Amino acid sequence: MTATSISNTPRRSPPSGDAADVLGFDLDVRFIAAQDIDRDNAETLLADAHGILLPSGANMGHVAGQIEAARFGWLTSIPVVGLSLGMQSMATAIARLALKSDDIGLMEAQPDARVASFEPIHVGEDGVLLHRSGLRPIGLVPGSRIAAMLGTQASILCNHRYRLNPALEAPLATLGVTVSAHDESGSIAEAIEADKHPFFAGMQGHPELSSRDGAPHPLLIAFLEAAARHS
Repeated sequence: MTATSISNTPRRSPPSGDAADVLGFDLDVRFIAAQDIDRDNAETLLADAHGILLPSGANMGHVAGQIEAARFGWLTSIPVVGLSLGMQSMATAIARLALKSDDIGLMEAQPDARVASFEPIHVGEDGVLLHRSGLRPIGLVPGSRIAAMLGTQASILCNHRYRLNPALEAPLATLGVTVSAHDESGSIAEAIEADKHPFFAGMQGHPELSSRDGAPHPLLIAFLEAAARHS
C-alpha cells in the first residue's frame, strides 16, 4: 500500500508509522515536497497513491502545494488526512471549489486573498495574536466519523494562532464537508470531515503528537484503513 506524505521535512518518520505497525500494514511511504506540487503536475505525482497525508508545519511556502494535493485527493476520491496545517489546506481547497474561486487563502500565507479561509483567533490591542497551545478539550458532533473514531478521547494537542473562518462553514457544507468538532467555546473548528468521500478528514490540532508505539491516534488508524480499502 502506497501512502503519499506531502513532506515538510523530507525523510522524517511518517506520522502514520505507529498506526501501520499496529495494523500490520506493509506501508510504502513516498515523500513529496509540498513546494513541488501544482495543479498541472498533481495527477502525475499523486494518481497512484492509496492515501495522501498532509502534515503540520509552519512554512507558509508549503501551503499552495498542500492545497493542490488536497484538491486532487478530493476530486479523485483518494483518502486524505490533514494534520493542523494540513487540515487548513484541505478546508481551503474545498472552499475554493465551493465558491468557484482561487482567491481564497490562509491569511498567514496569502494575506491579500479576497476571502480568508483561516483568520487569527484573536488579535490583542498590542497586535499580538492569541496562541492556542497545550492539551485542550474538544466538543465532538454526535454521529460524526470523528466522534466514532475518538470515542472518549475528546481532547487534542494544540499549537496554532489561526482558525477556520466561520463564514466558510456553510459553503463547505454545500460540498458535503462539515465541521465535526469545535473547541470548548464553540468558536474554533477542531475537525472537518466528508461523509460522501471514502476518507477526507483533518484536525486543527496535532493528533500525530498523541501517537505512541502500540497506541497510535485513532484518526491515523482510520486513515490507513481507508487507504487499504482504496488499494
